[in-house]
Amino acid sequence: MLDRDVKGKHREIAEYATAHPDEFKEFISNLFTGPKNVESDAKIGVIDLVDYLPMNLGQLVVEYGIRDSEEVVRTYAVKAAYRTRVESLNDEIISILLDENEAFEVKKWIIHILASSDPVAYAKILRKIARNNNEENNIRKEAIFALTNVDDELTIGALCTLLGDSDNEIRQSGAWALSKMGATSSINCLLAAIEDVDETVRDWAIRALRDMDDTRALQGLADVLKSSEPDEQVRLIRLLVERRSEIILRAIAERLSSPDVRVRREAAWAMGVTMFTQAIPNLQNLIDDEDSQVRDYAKKALMRMGRIDPTDLGLVL
Repeated sequence: MLDRDVKGKHREIAEYATAHPDEFKEFISNLFTGPKNVESDAKIGVIDLVDYLPMNLGQLVVEYGIRDSEEVVRTYAVKAAYRTRVESLNDEIISILLDENEAFEVKKWIIHILASSDPVAYAKILRKIARNNNEENNIRKEAIFALTNVDDELTIGALCTLLGDSDNEIRQSGAWALSKMGATSSINCLLAAIEDVDETVRDWAIRALRDMDDTRALQGLADVLKSSEPDEQVRLIRLLVERRSEIILRAIAERLSSPDVRVRREAAWAMGVTMFTQAIPNLQNLIDDEDSQVRDYAKKALMRMGRIDPTDLGLVL
């Protein structure tokens, strides 16, 4: 009954294996530890049986698979462990994960296993991988993603540390992770990241602070908006206008008097989008601005706030 070609026979073979466990154990032992010329497809075919086997036999197949010398077989084995939640092998797969010479696909699926089984219990290992400069960036980023499921101060601290990493991709991933978590304890490191040389890092840091329901984070962004160069102020206004906070809107309204025409345009546009009525006096000052776009944005903002009749100006919203 048992042979190495299991394609299309999964249920039939699994039922036979369940009824004859000793024969099945001998079969898989010979398959994985016997002659080295066994094709990987045969081993993969048996690993595909794991979904149909009882836990004890499925675990045995996975155990053989993760120890195999071929990368493709090990990859299929850890995928099977992930699908079937064979968590009893976690200690062994951790040793594989910590092997810097192991293939990316194998390590990626091991991280998925740890993150889906108990990310808090394995947070220390995940933090170690995320901080390890000798690891591939792709693996470090997988660990960073997994850490977003761990909301404790050690993890927040580790992610903040990554904002000082020498690699742009890792800093980007760290800022993204902190934006997803929204922990107020990351405010200071995110404010510092707004000065990063990488625009993507800055954007994620801004989004993280913008989306926090925290006065200190919003005030920090307002202060950054006031002190930034015009180019950065334009970007900040675009990113911050989504947050209809009075702290933010007041800071944007103050930019209506900027000497830089680009900033005035962006701020006037933002006031029209948000209809922040406290900006009405400053908007009225822009009706006669030297720049036609500034004038149009100011007039449209005032029309939306009911301060100008559009027919008087020949404009429509």
